[in-house]
Amino acid sequence: MGGAMINFGARGHDVTDADTPEKLARRLAEYGVHNVQLALPRQFPDLAGATKINPGMGSYFRRVLGECGVDIAVLGCYINMTHPDDAARETLLRRFEAYLANARFFGAPVVASETGSVDAAPGRFTEENFTEDMYQRSLVAVRRLVAVGERFGTIVGVEPGANHPIYDIATTERLLADVDSPYLGIVFDPTAYTAPNGRTVHDGDQVEISYRALEAFGDRIVAVHIDDFTVEPAAGVGAATRGGGLHRCNVDEGVMDVRGILEAFSAARPYVPVVLEETRDEAIARTVRKYGGL
Repeated sequence: MGGAMINFGARGHDVTDADTPEKLARRLAEYGVHNVQLALPRQFPDLAGATKINPGMGSYFRRVLGECGVDIAVLGCYINMTHPDDAARETLLRRFEAYLANARFFGAPVVASETGSVDAAPGRFTEENFTEDMYQRSLVAVRRLVAVGERFGTIVGVEPGANHPIYDIATTERLLADVDSPYLGIVFDPTAYTAPNGRTVHDGDQVEISYRALEAFGDRIVAVHIDDFTVEPAAGVGAATRGGGLHRCNVDEGVMDVRGILEAFSAARPYVPVVLEETRDEAIARTVRKYGGL
């Protein structure tokens, strides 16, 4: 089959002036993308609560975006599913469950999150997340969410990453085997697997890890994130080390082999949603023009 097989999308909140669903739809169409990862908490926080999301809201977003040729590929509901506080964790899990219950009205096949952290606010890289205890805590949460997803016909999209308990190819494979449900999918972000030194935790550079992931669980990848980055070396040595780490940036302003990753997924997972992250506004259109024909 000829033609491009890259199904480009963007995160809604990377369209920085889109303060209404209508403006978001128009901008995405102008930029040439046909799907969106919609994160209500990030973009429309007044609509995002577990008690506010409802079938009518979903139908409204679906209609407004659809009129501009944009699908909602992923509902973003990024939570700390291993939050150290039991009550806080329960509240977060229930919000995710509300998104699973309503996702079909948005036309979204996937609701996505990372797998948590030992910290209340996930973000930093720490090997404290790589313990067996943290794996088990993630597994309990994912099993619970997938059971709800099965009831509503919605895929739980887990995004593995170096800052979380599901952090490399091996732990991703283990989670898929342990949960053993077609309603668990992987949102694959080669940058998320990347430790602060610019290398992935165990599995090579970003192109290498993409091929390894496709070989290991390619049929379970339901969306791909592309976010380019630069690596800032840390200053100082030992305990005095400060700074350093990854800095996300617009596609083609960093060091990642974006074309290599896109070629891998275009061949292996035709039309899988490829969601640009940290690539904002006109840079979205520039990326689509450059790579849309792969």
